[in-house]
Amino acid sequence: MSKQGIILLAAMSSTFDLKKLFLYTCVRGFFNEWVYMRTFRFLWIFLAVSFYANANDSNRIENAVAFSSASSVYEWDEQRVFFKKNGYLWIKNFFSNEQVRSLQNWTDEIGVTAQSILTLAKNSGKNTQYLAQVPGTLIAVPESSNPLQVCRAEDLLTCYPDLHLFVVGTLTSYINQLTEEPYVVFKDKINFKWPGGGAFIPHQDFPAYESFGPREHITAMVSIDPATVENGCLYVAEEWQETVAGDPAINALDLEVGRAILPYIVGGSSHGSIQPQYSEKMSWLALETSPYDLVLINSFVPHYSEPNRSSNSRRAMFFTHNRLQEGEHREAYYQAKRYDPYNPTFHFATPTDGRNK
Repeated sequence: MSKQGIILLAAMSSTFDLKKLFLYTCVRGFFNEWVYMRTFRFLWIFLAVSFYANANDSNRIENAVAFSSASSVYEWDEQRVFFKKNGYLWIKNFFSNEQVRSLQNWTDEIGVTAQSILTLAKNSGKNTQYLAQVPGTLIAVPESSNPLQVCRAEDLLTCYPDLHLFVVGTLTSYINQLTEEPYVVFKDKINFKWPGGGAFIPHQDFPAYESFGPREHITAMVSIDPATVENGCLYVAEEWQETVAGDPAINALDLEVGRAILPYIVGGSSHGSIQPQYSEKMSWLALETSPYDLVLINSFVPHYSEPNRSSNSRRAMFFTHNRLQEGEHREAYYQAKRYDPYNPTFHFATPTDGRNK
């Protein structure tokens, strides 16, 4: 075997973890041309095939990592591993054309109703807290900067049973398959983020849910409009556990399993947001999603969105789930929210008004 051939084989062995093959070949003295040519040909083909596969899979390994809906054991396992490690999962083209139209129609209808509630509150002299106490009605929450601009609407599934069936049949069932255990809806909302809509500053979801019981949550985000950097798409933190590792203020054991609560601001306009000395160190990944996409995030991965600086809306639905074995808490959650809607627990890192914000 020529000197160049040995060097090439060594370099390739480091790429494909074939060091043992290389060393074995050298030690045994298999330097004749017959062995060399066939070994070289095999490794060269392996290199080309692997390069081709990675090139075709670039949407999954460069920048924003996105998957297709899982349909095989391998794909399910791949998504489980990625979600466990990263705390989010972006699935491209999850919804059909018909499903996208249905979701947009529901959102349009909910938006009209929510706007009517805010208008009624202004014209009647009643605040939204009073109107939210009516059971079975939509909860409409205005932007803090404009009491007539809808920031979000909640308790959608109580008011729209057909949407509830849709969510259970598509989103909940996918989460069940991904986690290999049953989940149930914990809360549901639409963030409308109209042009000029405010930012949702960096935060984790878990501190806002902690008092209600469940320890594990998965939120399904459904983009109603195309989400871009300009109109305030979702950002998720990359490798956030490594970023804050070793900090004495963070529980190391919880951090190791991806369940650490980062220090956050209490009170004021930034209530619930991660303290800047942590969020400013993180690398953030923009998820510019389409209405056909589904994004899943757990309740510990840090995330945020910028203000909408465009002339188009950036509406998105969020369906938060918890493990069924931890109980069904949706009714209790909305009962608490209806009777104390300005509780800061319900205004974590949001552009909305709460007590002491």
